[in-house]
Amino acid sequence: MKSTIKTNLFLVVLASLLSVSGASAAGLGNNIVVVLAGTGTAYDGAEKFAQLGLDPLGGATCFDMGLFDAKTGNRIGSGSDCLSLITPSDSDNGLAMVATTFFHFPGGTLVSRGQVSVQPVLHGSPEFTHVTGAVPGPDDNSVIYGDGKFEGAAGRVRLSGSVNMSALNTLGQIFFDCVFIIDL
Repeated sequence: MKSTIKTNLFLVVLASLLSVSGASAAGLGNNIVVVLAGTGTAYDGAEKFAQLGLDPLGGATCFDMGLFDAKTGNRIGSGSDCLSLITPSDSDNGLAMVATTFFHFPGGTLVSRGQVSVQPVLHGSPEFTHVTGAVPGPDDNSVIYGDGKFEGAAGRVRLSGSVNMSALNTLGQIFFDCVFIIDL
């Protein structure tokens, strides 16, 4: 009985120390699910990349929006989706691109980069024009930067989303509703 109490107490103390130290966000199996949502207006992301010493891959068009906890729906920060190397598909009105996504959490910033496919919506909600997705390979590290509790983080970031690009050419805006699964 005393052994069980000591073991449980040790585990509680260990979990608390890891949480306070930020180690839980630095590669010990964290799974974070967030939503980037809202209307973003296009801007040149050169300065955003330069501030963190990151490569914009020949130029990046960025869009800022809210960052929300997928479970509660509460706003927990802000995010930026920055698009580079945009290549139209020859066969289906789709696009291939590289998305660099900045997640600004209260405890630090995490930046991921991945290959994204964008395809026209064939059925579903009329409020969206395209679906987006990015699935890293099993050995890929999608995290290219972290600070605060994310310093030194590595892991995979998966994207599944919907966007409305109907105002992109007229107002420079995209409405985003994108779910990110971040496995650190």
